[in-house]
Amino acid sequence: MTDSFWYPSVEDVLAIHEDIVSEYPDTSSGVQHRGDIEFVLEYVSEGSFREAPETIHEKAFHLLRLLVANHPFVDGNKRTSLNTTTAFYLLNGYRFEYDDEIREILKQFGTDETTVDEDCVIDYLRTRTTAVDLNEVIAQWRGDLVEYGLDRLSDESPDPND
Repeated sequence: MTDSFWYPSVEDVLAIHEDIVSEYPDTSSGVQHRGDIEFVLEYVSEGSFREAPETIHEKAFHLLRLLVANHPFVDGNKRTSLNTTTAFYLLNGYRFEYDDEIREILKQFGTDETTVDEDCVIDYLRTRTTAVDLNEVIAQWRGDLVEYGLDRLSDESPDPND
């Protein structure tokens, strides 16, 4: 199956995980099962014994779910899953603006994924994403970098009084 989506590579997911480990000193580094990461990415892009997820939100659901439920990392699985899914959305032209509800969803994936209502989570993902022009996002980041420098870049608007 060939589609036009961008998918993270195993190396991308590992890099996201390492960023999380470096940001949180209490998070242990380490991969328990690299094959689980490979399985997740293959499933999201190509499917498995059943049909492959088709829409971006179905793909995001399974990316989020499987990176938590398969527990490929020693620590930081939920954060890695959320950051990978956010990057997946952004590089496919969507901004994912989650709220506190995502914590409960991730926790449920980690404790008993069978209790998660797939349709409800896909609806949550659909309502929390908006289409963006990736060129505009990059231009804004570039402008912020030039104006404020690397140390001050964030997702929040800079304080004009600084």
